[in-house]
Amino acid sequence: MSIKSVWGVVFWLAGMAAPLCAGAATLPPNWQILPTSPDLVEEGLPSALRTPELGKDGKRLARVQMVVDLPFAQVLPVVQRALKPMGTFAGELNSNPVARIDQGWGDVLLARRPELVREYLRQYELPTLQQYVSDGALLESEIPGRMARLERNFRFEGRGERMPALHDAFNYWTGSAQQRHGGTGRSTSTIHVRVTQLDAVMGRPATAVTLWRTDDWPNPGGGIVGQLRALADVNIFSSGPQTRIQRNSVPQPVFNPVFEALSVLPGAGLRIGAGASDWIAPPRPVASIIEPQRQAPDADAPTIKANRVLRIEQVMALKTYEADGMQVLADGSVLLVQNYPFTVMRWSAADGQAPQTLWTSPQQSVGRWMLSADARGQVAHLLVDGQVMRYDTAHPGLVRHPLAFAEKGVLGDNYVRYFHDGNGIPLAYRRDYAGRRETFKLWAPTQTASGDGARWDYALRLAAPRQHVMRGDFPGNAQSKPVQWDGPMTNLWIEDVFGLTELDGSTVRVLRVLPLPRRFGGADTQDDIGMAQWTPEPFGSTKGRWIAVGFVLMDGERRNPGMHVVDVESGKVRYSLTLPGRDSLPLAAGSPDGRLLVLGGGAAGVLWNLDSGRSLTLQTDRDTCSELRELQWSADGKRLWGRCVNALVQWELSPAWQSKQG
Repeated sequence: MSIKSVWGVVFWLAGMAAPLCAGAATLPPNWQILPTSPDLVEEGLPSALRTPELGKDGKRLARVQMVVDLPFAQVLPVVQRALKPMGTFAGELNSNPVARIDQGWGDVLLARRPELVREYLRQYELPTLQQYVSDGALLESEIPGRMARLERNFRFEGRGERMPALHDAFNYWTGSAQQRHGGTGRSTSTIHVRVTQLDAVMGRPATAVTLWRTDDWPNPGGGIVGQLRALADVNIFSSGPQTRIQRNSVPQPVFNPVFEALSVLPGAGLRIGAGASDWIAPPRPVASIIEPQRQAPDADAPTIKANRVLRIEQVMALKTYEADGMQVLADGSVLLVQNYPFTVMRWSAADGQAPQTLWTSPQQSVGRWMLSADARGQVAHLLVDGQVMRYDTAHPGLVRHPLAFAEKGVLGDNYVRYFHDGNGIPLAYRRDYAGRRETFKLWAPTQTASGDGARWDYALRLAAPRQHVMRGDFPGNAQSKPVQWDGPMTNLWIEDVFGLTELDGSTVRVLRVLPLPRRFGGADTQDDIGMAQWTPEPFGSTKGRWIAVGFVLMDGERRNPGMHVVDVESGKVRYSLTLPGRDSLPLAAGSPDGRLLVLGGGAAGVLWNLDSGRSLTLQTDRDTCSELRELQWSADGKRLWGRCVNALVQWELSPAWQSKQG
């Protein structure tokens, strides 16, 4: 052990031997006087500053707040006398409107006077929400919930000036005293104190005293030797050790005199806290927030193993091919997409292990593409390179259609995304501005010409203002997502931070909003909005009349991903299906009849019957499937297909677990 380490232990033991109470006055429960940290001794804290410190629940505090039920004019001289032995304090007495009170006391004031918040929201926020209703971006029935959320999240800063009731003045005094330490005086300590009149906050005579000390000293490891050692590490991103160390604390010799002086004042009712927020009562749980009832796979679920139908790593003319996308077709064949070089292939069992190449892009790679098919699996569409390629099982071969948008700048825009209309026809969407409002824009083809080389013209179909009401500080991704249906739908459904929203397909006005249980993070009794990451995009079943929405719920440090299955007619959640313990949920697919739903990831999956709630386990082994990347149903509903990193696989399903026809 080094001499430095030995002295560190000595000073720590000395600190432990110091009195662990705050003198004559008694500290409240969970508050303590803690010994000097050995880490600070190791970091060269001057011996004069190695004093016990105030802490709460075993943690040292950077500052302390003391509140007494006495007038400011009575408290200020008491504090000044208590601090006089510690040096000459340079202080200043000031007055400001209550609207400018700081250090968190404004939020305490509003928590005690909620009528001020409600009046502010009625005057400044309600007209905006009412305008949203007129624009068709919000339902009238959503306003009470939005107002309640605005009230819960209301913060004082920057808004007090607009509250007439807060124009009266309050007094405050700030002071500080600095001392130098060590033979050369290179170490300093500055005691800070602030005395604040809280009459307007507490509704009676009251005063707050804020106290802390800032210590600043040379870093023993930040000298020339330390800098040279940092250079020796050859880390170009490091600026080396800091030359000085600074920290805030509440030392016992500074805290005790003030605490004791205030404690003995008649009628003081002294309370202490780590900050002003300690004077705000914990919020009550919001009655409308209901935790999801998660359903894990059956412990005794039967298991079926996949059969490999195509091994992907094949050598063809000294080149390997990969599969980055697939589309299962009604005739049992599969379209495959390879990203680099970008290639479209077709495989069927009759081809053996060698897919046929249908088209290779003249460019090695492309930025964005989408492969989809109609509900019967007979016609597929691939959007890539500013064109749509059409493949019909009745007339095999690719037919190409260049894309043209009525608006300039849409084609090739990196913010444009694609999904299909339920029959495989690509649609384009983007979150964009229309004037000063954010909108959800959707483009659709004006006609779908069939001849090879015939152009597909796209025009703006709708610009929904619903996106604009998502603005603000929301957890998760605040961008709305379109629901992908497996068949044509008249109206547009989107997932947003508040739930599932149905938009009129003609007027784009909001028709319905279905609230959802928590989708992301840990349980919160105050808020359950927000969208999940690391899950499939929302999708719906036209026959099952449900929409599946992803979630990733946290239990401590453990993630539990899954999907809420929401009944479209009733708006209620039928299931919250989960695969507990996984980091994410990459895959999900609904059966053609809407009766079955599969969730998967890694090298396995779980198939649920949405009528009975029972589940079936889908398994592979690492040799057969190293990792699942995609799941699809066959068009006849008799089997499930999986695209793995190294293979295409199939699960042959028993009649009870097949999608029904008709």
